[in-house]
Amino acid sequence: IWASQTFIRIDDSEVTNGDFGFSIRNSAGKITNSSLTVDCNGIDVNSLKAVGDTEYNVEIAFNTISTTEKTPITVYAGADVDIHDNVLEGAGDGSGIAVYSAKAAIHNNVIGPIGGWNGLWLLGSYDVIAENNTIFDTAKEPVLAGEYGSQAPNPTTARLYLANNSISTAGAGACSSNTWWDGPFTCPAIMAHRAGVTIVDNIIDAGGNADGIRSTGSLLDVRRNTFNVQGTGAVIQHYERGDTSQQYGSLAFFSNNVWNGVEVTYNISKSSVTVQSEYIPSPPPGQFPVILSWDDQEAWYQNEWQNGVIAHEVRACPSCDDYTPRNFPLALNMDNNSTIFTFSNLSNLDLSKVKINTQPTHYAVQVQRAELVRFQTLVNGQRVENVNVLIEDAHGNDLYSLETDADGYTPWFSLASNFHLDFRGLAGGDNPDGFADDEYEDSCSDGEDNDGDLLFDTEDPDCDYSTGTRELSLYRYTAYRFGYGIDSGEFTLTDTTYQDTLFLENAAPSVSVIQEDGHSFRRVLNLTGSAFDGTWAGIYESDELAQWDQKGYVHAVEIKDPFTSDWSGAGHATDASGAAPEYVSRNNHPFSNWYYNFDMSGRQEGDYTFEFRSFDGLEYSPIITRTIKVNTEAPSVSVTSPSSYSTHSDGTVTFEGSAHDPYGCPFDCGSDIDQIYIQIDGPNYNVVTSTEGSNEWSWTWDFSGLPRELATYTFTIWASDSDFCNGELDECEPAVLDLEIDNQNARPFVSLTTPQSGQIYEVSEESIISGVARDNDGAITRVDVEVLDVANGYINIYTGTVTEIAQNGYWELEWNSNVMMHNMQYLIKARSYDGIDFSDWLEVQVVADNPPNADNNRPTFDGSSWASEVSLYCEVDTTSQNPCTKAEIHLLDYFDDVDGVNNLILSVYDDSARSSDDEFGLVINIGIDGVAIYDPKSMGFYNEDIETWSLSNVIFVATDPHGSKEISTPVSFNVIPIEFYVGDPDQTTAGKGEVITFTGIGLPGKTVRVTLGGTQINSTVVLEDSTWELGIPGSMISRTINPVFTISGSDPIEGIAISPPTEEGGMGAMTVILIVVVLLAGIGAALFFSGVVSFEEDDDSDDENSEENASSSTGELMRSDEHPGWLWDPQKEEWVPDPDHIA
Repeated sequence: IWASQTFIRIDDSEVTNGDFGFSIRNSAGKITNSSLTVDCNGIDVNSLKAVGDTEYNVEIAFNTISTTEKTPITVYAGADVDIHDNVLEGAGDGSGIAVYSAKAAIHNNVIGPIGGWNGLWLLGSYDVIAENNTIFDTAKEPVLAGEYGSQAPNPTTARLYLANNSISTAGAGACSSNTWWDGPFTCPAIMAHRAGVTIVDNIIDAGGNADGIRSTGSLLDVRRNTFNVQGTGAVIQHYERGDTSQQYGSLAFFSNNVWNGVEVTYNISKSSVTVQSEYIPSPPPGQFPVILSWDDQEAWYQNEWQNGVIAHEVRACPSCDDYTPRNFPLALNMDNNSTIFTFSNLSNLDLSKVKINTQPTHYAVQVQRAELVRFQTLVNGQRVENVNVLIEDAHGNDLYSLETDADGYTPWFSLASNFHLDFRGLAGGDNPDGFADDEYEDSCSDGEDNDGDLLFDTEDPDCDYSTGTRELSLYRYTAYRFGYGIDSGEFTLTDTTYQDTLFLENAAPSVSVIQEDGHSFRRVLNLTGSAFDGTWAGIYESDELAQWDQKGYVHAVEIKDPFTSDWSGAGHATDASGAAPEYVSRNNHPFSNWYYNFDMSGRQEGDYTFEFRSFDGLEYSPIITRTIKVNTEAPSVSVTSPSSYSTHSDGTVTFEGSAHDPYGCPFDCGSDIDQIYIQIDGPNYNVVTSTEGSNEWSWTWDFSGLPRELATYTFTIWASDSDFCNGELDECEPAVLDLEIDNQNARPFVSLTTPQSGQIYEVSEESIISGVARDNDGAITRVDVEVLDVANGYINIYTGTVTEIAQNGYWELEWNSNVMMHNMQYLIKARSYDGIDFSDWLEVQVVADNPPNADNNRPTFDGSSWASEVSLYCEVDTTSQNPCTKAEIHLLDYFDDVDGVNNLILSVYDDSARSSDDEFGLVINIGIDGVAIYDPKSMGFYNEDIETWSLSNVIFVATDPHGSKEISTPVSFNVIPIEFYVGDPDQTTAGKGEVITFTGIGLPGKTVRVTLGGTQINSTVVLEDSTWELGIPGSMISRTINPVFTISGSDPIEGIAISPPTEEGGMGAMTVILIVVVLLAGIGAALFFSGVVSFEEDDDSDDENSEENASSSTGELMRSDEHPGWLWDPQKEEWVPDPDHIA
């Protein structure tokens, strides 16, 4: 059966053959009363089933599972399984139960025989409880807590609680590990490898030469077990991977164990072991019951504690689960440079039987002779169980963390009273000799300050062998139980058992009441407050700090009312804290908020006294009292003026009347009257207001600010006291009036004159914002001004108000604008107010000029001769490489800087508020000479439509080296698409001395030429406004002909036919040409012009110039006898003056 993401119940099932039994994945449920006989795994449980925050486990119970090869039950990948009352066997190549990074509770199972490996095989990060199981006849270790094979995962936090089990092995299993155990060895009964293991109340049998326990870098708590073992009782060693990584020693506590048949009881290396209250069997001849070693070089500060050891970690991360072994008595620390054997109350063992098997270094091995110690805890004469007793050495290092039993006693535990080292150089013996039993190998030569006086060994005057004194051990204790109190102190341990009684001191709780004396309630009292135990500082960083401060919690808050004479009849407040029962957290605790309701509806109005106290389970807080005012009747009201349905038009109306309340009667009636409330209802108007109340009252309503209209308003009037009708009518009887209110305004407006939108705003301590505000039907009472930071989410950086408005409406605000950041955009807003309405907000956006250099002069702009528009022309349907005229603006003619213009940076301003100018800076080029050039054809890269090539409101900005800026006034470049065009002439016939004039359109700066019969007779340059005018002398016209007009990049255009008059004789062609040339010279002089627009030269101008130069240099100009004084240039097809002609 394969079950995934489900809930399942399998009962009374039988699987007689097959490879696998049941696979339970991400599921929950039960498998009970079933029999499985399979080859591979019997039941696999993988992962945990959870719905929301609720987790569900799997129960496997009362089953018989036999496998041929693999494991009967596996628990993997975070699963949580309860395994009990099963019979598990077989597993020729597996283990009885395998748990890998999961939780399991294993109870009352029979596991064995197991032919492959272990009874319990635990690895990864597991948390396992195994109780009352029988584990026998396993091929390897019956219990393996932490895999040590070559393919094992890296060690991590894990723990096993092994209690009341019967564990046996024949001692025939062959185990091996070169890394950890130097090769093959007989498998022990229990193997602990980098894990936390609690072993209590078990019977452990190991035949052959198998050891009872082997431990590598683990935490062990071994108590009250019976070991029937032929090998070593416990082999305790450190964890070392063989590289320079951190080594981990084993930290172990053994108590009240029975060792039968062992040769060596304890073999310890680079670890710390405490043993108490045991009989240590005598070993065979030549052996020692306890062997201590440090099989490495010394770890000390001069080699940075290389080869030092620390205890196994119990948390994988600071916020991860704590895997400390359950009830572990020792503090999780150890000397990093010593193998330590601490013993007390051991029978058949003295220092001569403790073999120190290590190289002679000072502190590599320590033998600590200890005494049994026990404490009892009392509070107020009563025994207190579950008190945590923390034991520290003289320097504050934690040694034990113990809990008291039902009689208030801690377990007996061992504290060292003397310290023994096999020390080189000591007198009184041949040292080192492998034993720490010589005269001077005691606490005066152990390298420790045992009594905390900061004097070591023989420096301490306590070490006086002549008088028989030595340095004694001082220890400190702290006994604490939450809710019961704390006690702390110290004691000096001599060579004898030590017992003491610790008296816990409990701090009394506190209680507070929110309501002060004179607080008033209406019929039913709702008293509230808070209480805490110990000390309360507010909110804490952690639950532990809060619990340590308060040291308990409030169990109850008691209230004694005025009608109860004894505390036994007191009422109890309700805990409204929402805290978990009996739990103090970092931000809450029981009775942090409480309330108590008490009904006094049938009582007379007056003052009553209540008493309060809290109880923390042991003591009561001091009693506090409160005198409470009680109200049971609502006040009444009457109105004497005005009368209902009266009309009021003077801007105000006054109400008068009286009120009555029984509190204080008969001598001080009405003393509790609080307010007279007036609820006003009218057109789009609902207001509740109030005035000071008394037996006689009056109130004036100003309605001049209401809408300018005539309307009926309803007034509902009532009186209130401390508890009745406050702000609402409640159960009071009101007086109701209807009044006619005659009140019959235009919104004001505002403008900003300084600054203007887009302006570079110079920052100073005396910046000016000014404008004009007017109101058509009243007066402006104020102007509000706000400055917002655009780049920072429009946060408000300044708010100002102008109340001095000139008669003409002019207003001005002076403010310190140094808060503005340089080159950042700000929104300046203004609105006016006429006492009734606000105008709309008027907004302008500016850029702040606030450079870091305060002595800098900002650039200036002189726009007196600045053109606001420039017309440019672009040819359509042309082959010209330069189809457009260009705009050229010498910006340095307009921008200036007192500090010099050489370092000015000229650029095109990009207004972030609009996207239409995003390409301006890309198509307008500004040279280092300060000349800005716009060639419209560059816009063709972004849009081929000439209609989009115009640039509107282009703004140039000048920036000095310090970041100060000034902007120009906007200029628009209007791009006009044109085509070469020839219009009709003013006349079509011309005689001698007459000229036919043609006009048209072309690209400014280009040359328009006209030919008759293929001979050029005239040319002209297109003017700045794209028009041209060209004359054809009548003397050149000998017959009817169509002139042809040409311009570079466009197709020639044939003009309308022209002709000479029929009655006139012709003129020689050369004569006509001479006349044309003379005319051209005059016209050419008149056509020279300049301005911001530069004309485009003909595309073939360079060629013409080169040809002209070539013609001139080669003498190709031709003379004609018919035209003296003129030369014909065949290349340029025109007449030129003869420089050699003499008239």
